[in-house]
Amino acid sequence: MYSSLNSKSSRGFSLLELLVVIAIIGVITVIGVVAYNGYIDSAKAKEAQTGLQSIYMQQEEYKSIYKQWYTPSGGCGDQTSTINTGLFGGQQTLTNSNFRFCISVSSTSYIAHAYNKTSGGTSFWIRNTNQKSW
Repeated sequence: MYSSLNSKSSRGFSLLELLVVIAIIGVITVIGVVAYNGYIDSAKAKEAQTGLQSIYMQQEEYKSIYKQWYTPSGGCGDQTSTINTGLFGGQQTLTNSNFRFCISVSSTSYIAHAYNKTSGGTSFWIRNTNQKSW
């Protein structure tokens, strides 16, 4: 009986085996977190691009009615709420949680920007000719 308790088959896992399993779980977790962050960044970028495309379409409608481009007041800071009010009739079409939107207008053209709020992040733009940065 004593010899059967000391046999190798009745012992648990060695410390080395447990450390290897923990290391494998750690590597899988890191890969998952990196992939998840990539998906989140991609979704945020798509949200900004969709917002700029909405500005483009609404500017076309605005110009067909008023014979000029919609021009927000002020410089090209965070004009998101101004654009929602003036161009989209008060509907919250654009959100500024990840990007800030602004429109720069000249007499013959405009360019709309979506600036990433995180430093060093990707920014996008669209022109009145539907030329895009993405």
